[in-house]
Order: sequence, then C-alpha cells, then structure tokens
Amino acid sequence: MKQRPILVAVIGYMIGILWGLYFAFSIVLCYILILATYYILKKFFKFQKERHFKLLSFHRYNRYLKLIIDAKVVFIFMIFSIISNGTVLFQNDKYDNFYQDKQTVNITGIVVSQKIEKPYYNLYQIKVLNSKSFHLYIQVSKKNKELEYGDKIKLQGVYQKPSKQRNYGGYDDKQYLKTLKIAGRVKVSQVEVIAQKQQNVILQYANTISLNVKEKIEAIFEEEKASILKGLLLGETGDIEEEVKENFQIANISHVLAISGMHIGYLILGLQVLLKNKIGTKKSKIVTIIILVFYTFMTGFSPSIVRAVVMGIITIGGELVNRKSDVWNSIAISLFGILFYNPFLILNVGLQLSYLGTIGIILFQPTILKILEMNSSKKKLKSNKKSKVLEKGKEIVAVSLSAQIMILPILLYHFNIFGIYFLITNLLVSLVIGPILIIGFFCVILSFVFISMAKLLAIPLGLGLVFLNLISKFSELPFSKIYIPTPSCIVISLYLMSILIGNQICYIYQSNNLTSTQKRVKNIIALFHYQFRQKKKKYFIGMNIILMILVAMHLMPKDLNIYFVDVGQGDCTLIVTPQNKTILMDGGGSLKDNFDVGKKTLIPYLLDRGFTSIDYVFISHYDMDHVRTGC
Repeated sequence: MKQRPILVAVIGYMIGILWGLYFAFSIVLCYILILATYYILKKFFKFQKERHFKLLSFHRYNRYLKLIIDAKVVFIFMIFSIISNGTVLFQNDKYDNFYQDKQTVNITGIVVSQKIEKPYYNLYQIKVLNSKSFHLYIQVSKKNKELEYGDKIKLQGVYQKPSKQRNYGGYDDKQYLKTLKIAGRVKVSQVEVIAQKQQNVILQYANTISLNVKEKIEAIFEEEKASILKGLLLGETGDIEEEVKENFQIANISHVLAISGMHIGYLILGLQVLLKNKIGTKKSKIVTIIILVFYTFMTGFSPSIVRAVVMGIITIGGELVNRKSDVWNSIAISLFGILFYNPFLILNVGLQLSYLGTIGIILFQPTILKILEMNSSKKKLKSNKKSKVLEKGKEIVAVSLSAQIMILPILLYHFNIFGIYFLITNLLVSLVIGPILIIGFFCVILSFVFISMAKLLAIPLGLGLVFLNLISKFSELPFSKIYIPTPSCIVISLYLMSILIGNQICYIYQSNNLTSTQKRVKNIIALFHYQFRQKKKKYFIGMNIILMILVAMHLMPKDLNIYFVDVGQGDCTLIVTPQNKTILMDGGGSLKDNFDVGKKTLIPYLLDRGFTSIDYVFISHYDMDHVRTGC
C-alpha cells in the first residue's frame, strides 16, 4: 500500500462512488464518526495495561495494521473518496434536473453511434450540443432517412425519462443509462440533417474503418459465423442471436465475445511477429501502441477494452524505457481513467467481470499452480512432449479457476446461473481461440488488399468458429447449469474476504522465504489452532448452540408476505406463508409481445427473493396476459 499510492487513491475513489450511489448524504459525515470512534477506543485501551498474554488484543493487531496502513495512506484514501463522492452526488443532481415529464422537445445534436435496427424504428445515440455531459437515445421511424455517424441533426419529438426499478432486484433503466451517459429517450417526429461528419476526426475515421471491417466480414462469411466473428474482433454482439448468446453465457465462455486482455494479448503477439523483423524491436513496439490506441477508438471504448489496452500500453512502454511495469499500478491507472470519465461505469457488468477476473488471475493462479504441481510432483513423465502438454493444461486450469473464483459472486448476483462444465469449455476454448483471433485479424487485413486470399484464409477460420459454436452447445447438456438465489452484498463481501484470506494463508504455508510479518501471521495462526484444540469442547458447544438458534429462527412462523410482481400488461402475485411456503398466482404475459416474461422477469424476481422453487401455482383464468410466461 505504501509503495502504491495510485492503488490506494483508486480504492478510495471507488468507495466514494459506491457511497454516493447508495447513500444520499456525504461520506464526510461517516469519516467524522469513524475517526471519533477510533480516537475514543485508542484512549480507552491506552489505560488498559495487559498483564498476561491475550490472543485477541487491540494493541497486538493494531501494530500489524500500522505496518500496512499509515497516516499517509489514510489521507490519500479519504481525499479521493470525498472527491468521487462529491462528484457522484453532483452528477445525480444534474441528471435529476435534466429529467422531465413527457413533453415535446426541440434538440440539436450529433449522432455518435451506428444505427441499431428495431422492428419499427432505428435507434441512434446523439450528443446534445447545448449539454456536453449528456447523450440521448433517439427513435427514428424507418420511413425517415437513415442517419449516419457524425451527422449534425435538428429534431423534434417526445422526451421520455428513464424508468426506475419496477421490481425488487430488477432492471433499473436510470442506473443503466447513466453508465452510458444517456439521460433518456426521444421518440422523434421530425428530424433534419444540418451537416455531415461533425464528429471528432479520429472518431469519424475509426467509425468508417469499423463499418468497412463489418462489411468485409459479412461479405466473406455466412450470417451466423459473421456475427460471432464481429463479436470476437470488434466486440459487436448486436447481430448474434439471443439463443447463441445464452449458450455462450451458460457454457461460461461469453468472455470471448467481449474484447479483453486475451484479445489484446493475441493482437500484440500478432503485431510483434509481423513487424519485429521488418522495422526492428523498438519501432514495432511504438507502432503496436499506435495501433492499440486506434483499435480502442474502433471498438467503442468499452471498459474491458480500455483496461486491456491501457495495461498493454503501460507494459510495452515500460519495455521501451527498460523498466518493468507494476501490474497493480497498471490496473489502478486504467480503472481511475475509466471512473474519472464516468463514475457510474462502476455498475457496468463488463467492467466488474474484467477487473475482478484479472485480479483473480494475479492473486490465485500462483497458489493453484503450486497445489497442482504438489499433487503431480511424484509422477514424473518420461516424455518431454507429454510433460509440456500437462504443464500447459495446468496453466489453463489455473487461469480458468483463478478467474472463476473471483468473478463467481458477480456472475451469481447478475445472472444467477452457475455453469457446471466451465473447466472443460474453457480448456477447449483455449485450444482454438488463439488461432481464431490471429487468423481473424489477418483475414480482415487481407480482405482490404487481396479478397481472394482472405476467402482462402476464411476456410480454416470458419472451421474454428464452428468448433467454438459447438463448445457453446455444452450448455444444452444435462445439468449444464444450476440456478442460484441472488447473494446479498454481505454474503459477497464475506466470500471475497474469505478467499483472499485463505489465499494469503496458502501462500504463507507454501512459501519458504517468509518476511518477518508473514512469520508472525503464521505464528498467530498456530496460536489460534492451539487454543482451539485446548478448548474445542467449548467451541463445539458454542457452535451447536448457534446452529440450533439459526434452525429455530428458520422454523419460527413469520409474517404472511404478499408481493405483486410488475410483469407488464398482465398480473402476477407471489405469496409467502408464515411456514415459508410459496404460492404463485398467475405468471403474466402478453399475446402481442415477444418478450419472454417468465425468463426475463419472473424467474429473476423469484431468485432475487431467494426462491429456487415454487410450492404451489394457481391460475385465475387462461387469458394470455396471465399464463403466457414462457418458462
């Protein structure tokens, strides 16, 4: 901590943002209370002279805390958390002032996205010119002329402010749109193009290249393969069918469709191989950095891309000046840049999974590798080839497990699904994803010069995409997924604390060269173990009493709870009896709407409430808006 002030600042910045999102008052008041409590306790314990050894002692563990956290660390943490907390509160006020009830508006703006085709209209994102902070979604009828990226437009329409969370634990349109800096939607009645190509020159050019790349991919590959390849190379998943996306998600390989460190790593590898011998090591690194920056412009600055590119550039830049980059500082710098641009991006699922997955690999991969090596150290293979394959397999398993351990609570919190076959699917994906990405990049580049050669290269690439799609079919195997109730924030925090402490303990017991602090920690663990053995009967009785209390609390009759679920047009009621029996009255649905109420609304609601099964289901009548749940 003392050697990484940037990391301390970013942690403080994150805490301030989270406080601003979930509490309406300033974090300064909280700090005043904490500091007052600390100094009161410090003065109180100062007069308590310890005459005999105490394993649980304020003075004993306060010393170790000071080794990690000193006054400078606390000061940096508090300052940055106060800054970010004030920023979020200020931004929330700005959004609240911008929101209006439905009314006709006249707006001038610039189109900053490609069109998204909907059944009855085209959706665009525009930057409002008289407000640099906000963007809007506009719905333009297909009867009107199609808009282009960079068009400066003048429009008239009906403004719709984002809706709040409709159900417990459900989708919050306001919070989601804030992660995109979007302040609402406008249903356009009139639109006029005033000028063209008014966006930043680099962004305009990057968008043109991105469109050309999509056109080349669509010209070379059939629809399904093209949609997956666009996801792999550009992070564009809009054309991928929902069923395919769901298969990738359940098989735990959806990360390949979101550009992240793996994609950037293979891009850097391909560029170095291509350029190193032609222009030299130093120049190839500089060109690689330039291409990475431009690639970020092309792919839309998603948090996972920015993280991977910034960390890649810092690593390459360090090599250029003969300095080794610190991975924790690299993570901190990239995260600070993202959250400084838009603090609400901390709610972005892609950002959470990208950073936690990376942190998991950094923290847990060495520990898991050591455990795997310990288990196979007695088995020596005669063949070097077999040994290399085994070592590679261990690395893949260690990486997959490390990332999964860290992102598991976030996956369960957002999706409530645990994929059983994630180790097998990730092992298979690791065999093909490297060649697919490298060949894919070369195929796209060749398509601009020699289309016939690109089509030849597309044959093995197409086979790779078919194999990738087949791996996603693991989601259709029996017991491929388990539905898990949404974990609470307390459970997630306890889980993360447990695995971090457990990993540190494993590291201490596996390492031969320990620092003095680590030796003290090892001794403290031994003391806890000794005292537990001496008083195990008391601990056993205490644990049984706690268990009996918890069981009694669970069996005690509770209040009758009735929940009315917002399922749109229809009705749905969940009743929880005092004996914890669940009764579902109707399930919602609509004949005119293709939206799957059961899968998208009802099941997530039940899981958010903590139920994985229903005891009784009653149907009041058979109108489609009461029974068409689809689940």
